[in-house]
Parts: sequence; structure tokens; C-alpha cells
Amino acid sequence: MTITPSYIAIGRMFEQNFLFEVPKYQRYYAWEPEQVNDFIKDLDGILVDSEKDHFFGGIVCVSKKVDGSTRQQKELIDGQQRLTTSILLIINLIQKYEELLSSDTLSDDDKGIIRSRIDKLREKYINYNDEINRKPIVVHKLVLSFADKDFFEGILNNRPVTPTRDSHEKISKANQLLEKFVKVRLAQCAADTEKIDVLAKIEHALQTNCTVIFMDCDSRESAYKLFQVLNDRGTGLNEGDLLKSKTLEALEDFPEEQEQAQKCWDEILEEDPSKVENFLRTYYASYCGKRAGRASLYDDFLKAFFPGSFEGELPKAKDEAVAFLFKVQDLLAEIRIYRKITAGEWPYPEEQSVTGWDRNRLQVLVKFLSYDITLPLLLAATKLKQKKYAELVHTLEKFMFRYKTVCNNPHQVLSELYNKEAPKIRYDPQNYSLSGLSRALQTLLEEKADDEKFKLGLKNLAYQPSGGNKPLRYFFSTLCDYYRWHEEGENGKPKANKEYIINYDNVTIEHIDSQHPQTGNTLSEDSINKLKNLTILSKTDNGSRVANKPFAEKKETYRNSCYRINQGLAQYDTWQLSEATDWENHLVDLGCKIFVVR
Repeated sequence: MTITPSYIAIGRMFEQNFLFEVPKYQRYYAWEPEQVNDFIKDLDGILVDSEKDHFFGGIVCVSKKVDGSTRQQKELIDGQQRLTTSILLIINLIQKYEELLSSDTLSDDDKGIIRSRIDKLREKYINYNDEINRKPIVVHKLVLSFADKDFFEGILNNRPVTPTRDSHEKISKANQLLEKFVKVRLAQCAADTEKIDVLAKIEHALQTNCTVIFMDCDSRESAYKLFQVLNDRGTGLNEGDLLKSKTLEALEDFPEEQEQAQKCWDEILEEDPSKVENFLRTYYASYCGKRAGRASLYDDFLKAFFPGSFEGELPKAKDEAVAFLFKVQDLLAEIRIYRKITAGEWPYPEEQSVTGWDRNRLQVLVKFLSYDITLPLLLAATKLKQKKYAELVHTLEKFMFRYKTVCNNPHQVLSELYNKEAPKIRYDPQNYSLSGLSRALQTLLEEKADDEKFKLGLKNLAYQPSGGNKPLRYFFSTLCDYYRWHEEGENGKPKANKEYIINYDNVTIEHIDSQHPQTGNTLSEDSINKLKNLTILSKTDNGSRVANKPFAEKKETYRNSCYRINQGLAQYDTWQLSEATDWENHLVDLGCKIFVVR
């Protein structure tokens, strides 16, 4: 391994006309505002003390030959974040110089100096005039990887750009922070001539005082080895970046398959890294039936899905490369489904056998109730027919509310159960039956959330003045869904009325005996926010029709409410403790009949 290290300022490095290209293996722009602000803080320190240097870390690269050109092209293995941020700073300096050209207070000589500085900055940091086979071309001195390339070049060329992925958002935010930094510095100037000097001082700091260790390696292999040593095999990188790098490297001898895999990874990694990690963990559990290690996701994932790469055995033949690519494509297909599920979107094409009410249950389970623990099972279950998927979603929804939300049981046993069930579905989705899972869930209810515990938990549900009261809104809404079944004699299994979808955003919790009554309460203070004194109304009814009126004046609104459960409430003549207790018993008894797994 031959490495040529040199300690050099960033500006001096660009003066040598190195051209940097981020290879397809590398992660995208990833600096958060905190890291960009640290960069700015370091610059500020240099501007205060011009004798002070600041070390920004290492730049690891390897030479890359460009046919027909003699330019010094480098693959940028490490240092993308630092160099990208530096170029963004230069772009902002250029833009401020260009704004000064319209100043009425500057002389023609000053404007001549500004134009000269703009040309020099562009020549040093932005563009390189090359010639390939006697044809002149202009190339950028820093080219990002495919997913970020066009967006970054739009900023370089002052074109309107719209972020379409997380890395674009980060580049845009970094650019905004650097623009603010320069603007604040210029705002301290009394005259435009001072602004010219301040801009020059900022560029000089990058030119002279912002230093790096520039390491030019003789081969990509040695560059990556050095990169791994410097980064402790990925410290500061996320699992998605590492997996992308590893899989693309494995396809190095198969450019067609490598290009297709790169496009897959560009889409897989388009979101925030934490969301990608959550997906990878969900996908792993959904296939393997167990959770990946807290600190070993990268290794666990390679072993499970790319065992050859983990062992150092790479594809040697075309068919092996195609099979390797299929695994990356499967990963992309799964994250597309996962994104739909986590957004509460139904992951199937619509068909008549599944109603809009059925499809809405996924939104309730995942978004409204936030039962993320079900995600590995839900991801695997997309292999089932959608009618069976709808049945599973509704089963999980009612079970989780009773077992976890109301009875407050620990979730560890559920995580293990759901994770073990997921591979069973994937193994044979055509013959999978929900009966085994239903029996297991019913057993848990009998052991940890029987009727006595469930009733007690329901009676302890209380209205929270400063909270969203999701458990109460969900409970009452579910009772309304099944109220026709109750009115018709509760025959057979609980059956929801699927003709009407309750809009949870329009549901509010109503105090039957008002919180702030016009003439005084009929119930004691400790009963006002309890289940016995609550129901649901639409926002319109709760706000304009009942407000803080006494029970007698509310009855007509209850009787005409779109929520069927309130019609039973309107049958009471008065509202005293005995009526409130009777109402409470009615609610919890009905809840025990509905929230079952059968």
C-alpha cells in the first residue's frame, strides 16, 4: 500500500487543480445542521484570529484515469462532507460579490476587482477547462454521486432546484446556514468597500487556515482500507451507507448489474438515515424471525441476505451477479411497501372484497395508535391475499388496544410473537392461516388482559386536558362502529358497520356533565374526567351546540348525533351519579364483547 500524505490548506489543495468525484459506493451528503454550524464556528474562530489554523480531518482519494484527458481526476473516498460544504461556502461568496456589482457606491475599479475575484474563485473551486480529443469541455472540480449530482450542480450554476430526497434537504439546509453566516458578517460592515474586504477575508481563511491531511492512494483497495481504518469500519456512517458500499463493491466486475443496484440504493437511501435503519431492522426481523443486534445490524444483515459478501466470496459469474442484484431489488421492493405501511397507506390495489373501512384500519393501527411493534408482521403479511391482510390488521388493532394500551402489559412477548410469525407467512403465504396467531393472542388476553382487568383499565381511562386523548377517541369510535351489531342483538361475532368511516380528526371528547358548567356540576370533581362522564361528538357539535350547557339542553344534540352510541345516552332523563355509573357499565361491558380475538 502506497500512500502520499500531505498537510495542506483546502484552498491550496484546489489550486493544484485536483478534480474530485464521489464514487457510487459512497454515501450521500449527510451533514446535519449541527455539523455545518461547527464548520461555521471554526471559520469564525479563524476570522477572529488570522494566525489560527483549524484541522478539518482527512481527505482520502485515489487517482482515476480519464480517457483523452490529462487532468488529475480523483475518486473521493473520504472527505465528501468537508469539501461539499467548502464549495457551498465559495458559492455564497460568489453570490455576494455578484450582488455588490449592482452597488451605486462602488467605483468602476472596485467592480473590476470584484469581477476578477469572481473569475478566480470559479476557476479555483468550481470549474475546470479541459480538452478531450481536441474538444474543449468544462467540468466541475467536485462532482457528487449520482443521486446528488444534478441537485448540487443546480446550486453551482445558480439554477432553481427542488429537494427530492433527504440528502438534497441536507445540502439545501447547509447552503442556507452558510448564506446566513456570510450575510451576518456583511451586515456588520458600514460600507460596500468593507464588504469586499470581508468576503476576501473569508476566502483567505479557506485558502490558508482550513487544513486537511490529503492522502492520495495508489489503488482503490488501499484507499478503502485506509478509509475503514480512519472511520473504525463505519463510525459516523449509517448501516444503509455501509451496505450500499459493500454490495456495489461486490458487483465491481459486472458493470450492468452494478449500475442497476446503484439505482436501487439511490431510492432505498433517499430518506433520513434513521428511517432507513428502522426499515432495515423491520425487514431483518420480518425475514429472520428475530431482532438484529442493537450494535450489529450491519453484520447481521450481511450474514442474512448477502452471506457471500460477509465471507469475502464475491460473485464470479454472470448468473451469480444477477442473483446478487435480485436481492438488492427485493430490498427496494420491500422498502416501497414499508413506506406505504408506515404512512398508513393500503399496500394493495383496491378491490371490492375489501372496503374503504377495512383499508382505513391500517391508518388507525400504524399512524393513529402508533403500534410500530407490529411492522415486521405487517410487512411480511403483504404476501397474503388482501382480504386476509385486512383481517390481520383489524385483529392486531383491537388486540393491541386491549392488551397494551388499556391493560399496560409489557411488549417484549408481543415482539417475539410477531417476529416469529412473520417468516411463517413468507415461507408459505398461500396456505398460511391466521388461526394459530389468533389462538396465541386470545391466550395472552386470558392470561394478562381478562375482562376484569380490561374493565378496570377502561374505568381508569381519563380525559387529559392537555393531551390528544387518542385512547378515548379510539375507544368510543370503535364502539360506534359496532353499535348497530349491539342494537340488533349482538348475534354471532362482533360485526362492524363498514358503511361509514369515522374521521378521527373530527372526533372530540365530550363531557356530559360539563367541565365549566353554567349552573354548577351534578357529579363530584373526581368524576368529571372519568369514562362515566364522557362520550364523543364532532367538533362542530362539541363547540357550538353543547358547549357548557346542562344535560337537559344537550339531549337533543345527543339524540341527533352521527355517532349512534349517543342515542342511548339521550334516553336518560337526568344526569346524576347513578346514570353516570350505569353509562360507564354499559361502555365497559360493550367493550369486553367487542375487543376480542376470535
